[in-house]
Amino acid sequence: MRYTVVSSAEYTYPDIFGYPTSAREADVFSARGGYASWQLLFRDLTSPAVDVKFSSLPAGVTPEIYALRSVMVERNHGIPDDQRKPHWPERVAPYRLYDCLRTFDGTVDTEGDEKQGGLYIALKVERDAEPGIYPFTVTVNGCEIPGRLEIYAAKLPEESLTMILGYSRAPLEKWHHLTPGTPEYDAMDRKYLAALRRMHQNMMYVGGVGAKEVAPNKWEFDFSGLIKMIETYRAAGMKYFNLPSVGWRKSWNESTILLRGSIPSMSYEGYCYLTQYLPALKAVLDERGWTKDCVMGVADEPNAQNATEFRALCGLIHRIVPEIRLCDAMSYGNLHGALDVWVPLNAEYDKHRAEIETFRQNGAEIWHYVCCGPREYGYINRFMDYPLLSTRYLHWGNYKYNLTGFLHWAANCYQPGQDPFELNCPEHHNTDAVCFLPAGDTHILYPGSDGPWLSIRLEAERESVEEYELLRALAEKDKALADEICGSVFRSFRDVEYDPAVFTAAKRRLLAALS
Repeated sequence: MRYTVVSSAEYTYPDIFGYPTSAREADVFSARGGYASWQLLFRDLTSPAVDVKFSSLPAGVTPEIYALRSVMVERNHGIPDDQRKPHWPERVAPYRLYDCLRTFDGTVDTEGDEKQGGLYIALKVERDAEPGIYPFTVTVNGCEIPGRLEIYAAKLPEESLTMILGYSRAPLEKWHHLTPGTPEYDAMDRKYLAALRRMHQNMMYVGGVGAKEVAPNKWEFDFSGLIKMIETYRAAGMKYFNLPSVGWRKSWNESTILLRGSIPSMSYEGYCYLTQYLPALKAVLDERGWTKDCVMGVADEPNAQNATEFRALCGLIHRIVPEIRLCDAMSYGNLHGALDVWVPLNAEYDKHRAEIETFRQNGAEIWHYVCCGPREYGYINRFMDYPLLSTRYLHWGNYKYNLTGFLHWAANCYQPGQDPFELNCPEHHNTDAVCFLPAGDTHILYPGSDGPWLSIRLEAERESVEEYELLRALAEKDKALADEICGSVFRSFRDVEYDPAVFTAAKRRLLAALS
């Protein structure tokens, strides 16, 4: 059996054994309260069975082991063959990628003539662990692999970044064959929520509001579903909630925003609906002390066609319930003054930073988001055919520009007919628009046989959130140094350092400065 140790900052593949960070020893490090992680690849395995033992790990350090499972990247959708550039894509499709981290059951998935398989290992370092440098050994099938763990004195700060990814319960029925309302379903739901909390997600989309028109322009509302959903998510450790969006669009080419089915938002009927629904919603939130922890969407991703109506609707909502903050993902456009929390695409923030920053000057909060875009050369995103560091840098952008939240539409939103292990550029329908999505856009979790399986991208995003908090903590002591360390690898959303060694050196400098 041959082995190689590879950094958790770069992708690995079942048909490649040598990498820029390949080494014979695991040289890893962490702040207290974080994880020290790496990948371990094997070749010439005579059997999928692997026996893994750790020795000499210090007190307060617990190993977590996951088996690397490959998934298919079938194409580089959205990157024309004649326009490819460095890292765009990182690798020409089709190919298989170790993105999925399945539950380790004593076996690895062996592939190819070389009988290659691998593990992802994360050493969980408790907050009270003793700082220091600790040699250790990982023994795999009798092969001793040396390791060096450095625990820095720095402690991972408490969460301050607001983070929301769209979570779907549909896979609980389709992939896990569970029935809503059963104890087994609820237990699986908690497993998915725990996986999201692992990467520091702390905000959830919520729904469950029933409405009935009992007479012309007279409405009754049932908030029991919403209350149960928020209580479930709060029990799982979630702190903030994105309330059901008020409106929706029938077409990307129409100006009309619709409410509750098909009520035009600017009609008298729309006014009657809003003046009954919004106060009733606020009363429910006020009664439970939840109003301050909620934001509400108006009509997702407003564009030039509906911008005027969007602004008018925001003004009407603010008039009725000024205490509920309005938040939507958007591209830059004629939307000035409409929202309380602006969530521009990171490329849109990059291109219109001066204008968007004026919203902050007038009391608004600014986040950023990515989805199937940007797919432009240079801009970072969490796609499977970008470097893994592209995902890792997402929240370095939050630090650099003081963007206090992050949004992505999909944690596990597999499309109809999509098998996320074998199909990762699925067809996607959004009102009257149809497209194919870049690989990885639909999910950062996999529907495993025993529950949600993590991804290497989820782990990269977890580390990115933690690095955001560490940068902020250093900035409180020495902002010039924090800014310099950030700028050494992250210069803008379209200019980052893709050498894992340079990135790792910057991370070590950050931890050393905090220690």
